Amino acid sequence: MKRIVILYVFLLAVVAASAQQEEKPFKGYFANEELSVYMRINLHDNMDIPDHDLYGPLPGYLAKEHNGFYWVIVDAKVKSKKKATIQLINDYGSEDLTATLHLPNDSTLVLEQGEGSSIKVPKDGKWFKLPSKVTFKRK
Repeated sequence: MKRIVILYVFLLAVVAASAQQEEKPFKGYFANEELSVYMRINLHDNMDIPDHDLYGPLPGYLAKEHNGFYWVIVDAKVKSKKKATIQLINDYGSEDLTATLHLPNDSTLVLEQGEGSSIKVPKDGKWFKLPSKVTFKRK
């Protein structure tokens, strides 16, 4: 009988943990290996941006692998479990844009650039413009 109670408590804990994951779908680390860019986001609760303490806690950022350049998410609105809108600025503050995030499934995030500047990241000593639609995989 004791084993059944322990098993039941364990199952409740697993179900509760998975339910918490579903409540915050726009949270995590997402990467696009082809373009060497990634996003760390928490649109539900703000987070600290590495080496950008001046901004304070924000919803997340887009960055390039092996580089200190960031596009910082300064505002986010979760529209549904599958869609959110974000506003980004580059870490110089000279460019900004509005974008939409879509979650087609639990492991995929699609960033679709909207109004404003195009997202450009450093690549081989030059600025590389990202496609208007970028797909990221949850890591």
